[in-house]
Amino acid sequence: MKVVFVCNANVGRSQVAEALFTQLSGELATSAGTRADEIVERTNPPSRSLDDAGSTAIPYMLEQGVDVKKKQRKQLTREMVEAAEKVIVIADEDTWPDYLRESEKMIVWNIQDTRGMGPDSARPLYDEINRRVEELVTEVG
Repeated sequence: MKVVFVCNANVGRSQVAEALFTQLSGELATSAGTRADEIVERTNPPSRSLDDAGSTAIPYMLEQGVDVKKKQRKQLTREMVEAAEKVIVIADEDTWPDYLRESEKMIVWNIQDTRGMGPDSARPLYDEINRRVEELVTEVG
């Protein structure tokens, strides 16, 4: 099952969903951001890694037994959506490109953005993603 998880910056929510899905299902997933390139250009970090983004996903995923520090932020593309069987969108609706909005593969998870939050504040949101990923893995077998 090819699954793409999408958030705004590809720093928190989608990265957590991708890592948990891969861990729980044994299937490879991918993640991307609707504004990843724009945010990287604006903030000019040393690299596209989650470590250089100061992601709250890192401590959360370390607790889950997965090191995501070196994961790279990716920009969502039409090709990613076309190649996927399911596209789980956690991004703000006003950031959705038309090709995503028009996709029949899209499933929306309304989970608040973790931007500006510390690890403790982000934890309940990541726990909710964990719960939904577990449901998705059960659903897809």
